[in-house]
Amino acid sequence: MILVFTLSYMQRQLVFTKQRYILAFLFFLLGVSFGLPVGGHSWTAKIFLPLLTSVFIVFFDNQVYYITFDYFRKMMIFFAASSVLLSVLLLFLPANALPYFEMEPVSAAHLNKHIIYRVYGFILSYDTIIFDIGGFHFLRTTGPMTEPGHFGILLGLTLSMEKLLYAKRTPILVICGCMTFSTAFFVILVILEVYNMFIIRKFHWKWYVCAVVILLAFLILADSVLLNAVWEYSIGRNFGVEEVNILDGRTNNTALFIYDKFLKSSFPLLLWGHGTFALEVNENVVLSDYREFLYDSGFIGLLLVCLTFYVIFMKVRVRYLCLFLPIIVIIFLHRAWMFWYCYLYILLIVGFGAYTYKANCGKNSILKN
Repeated sequence: MILVFTLSYMQRQLVFTKQRYILAFLFFLLGVSFGLPVGGHSWTAKIFLPLLTSVFIVFFDNQVYYITFDYFRKMMIFFAASSVLLSVLLLFLPANALPYFEMEPVSAAHLNKHIIYRVYGFILSYDTIIFDIGGFHFLRTTGPMTEPGHFGILLGLTLSMEKLLYAKRTPILVICGCMTFSTAFFVILVILEVYNMFIIRKFHWKWYVCAVVILLAFLILADSVLLNAVWEYSIGRNFGVEEVNILDGRTNNTALFIYDKFLKSSFPLLLWGHGTFALEVNENVVLSDYREFLYDSGFIGLLLVCLTFYVIFMKVRVRYLCLFLPIIVIIFLHRAWMFWYCYLYILLIVGFGAYTYKANCGKNSILKN
């Protein structure tokens, strides 16, 4: 990356602005806070090094961002199509009909649960993401990611960026996103539709008619067992027994006790937290929302994340904030650990830069004049 940065600088293909300088500094601080042994934390190379690399990425020209997003979108379409195809094949083929190899999980949480990955080429599968729906064993699409929810969020962000750049959406991304059964993806899809109808006032009647027809056909043809299974796996499982607190329904009492204890701990510990992935190594804890982030990274980590997104969004028009800000909030509530990784920030920077390049900073630019 340093070599690419140096060559780009020599060819005057870098852009230096106050906003980009601030972002570079914030990425460095995020790397120090999340990846270095500061405040009693441990050294985490897989967090620090990518964030340090982001310090250089923020200076690339918007044309580079435009080309990068085009490749990223095509890659996501490829993974989505492959995941859908694999789920359909596994639905109808006999067990072990397709070749795969097994590997140990890279996630400490999955290691604690003794999960074994089955890898079909580059698409991941394991027992806990296979649902029994109406007697059929349905694999939730997860792509190359370790969790369907993670993949669903990336699909949702890709669809949102597509809306900005191309004023359209790729059907296979929507289909694959729905097949993740990810609550976050469904919420992002709703946010996108609300944005279409009330912010930019564009009604996609063909989409709505097709969705209603498919839904009605499914409700008419499917029996009660299948309907209950689909509801439970897509929506109901997130509410828990009492259907009071969705987030609490996705964790356990041990995690809630540990987090409550953390809130009563010393002031320095509240500021710095216990260190990145501190909770993940505890096999008795089930927690992946904002509380895990606060427990591990503290309120200083939260402040740095808020400042980073503020600088990313500081010149973005309000109408686009109405789309992306709720999505960021949903991700923080649902999969807060993603804020430790640089790709979430870089994807937004690349998307906004790509749109600005396409609009040539004219009246349709995503940025304020």
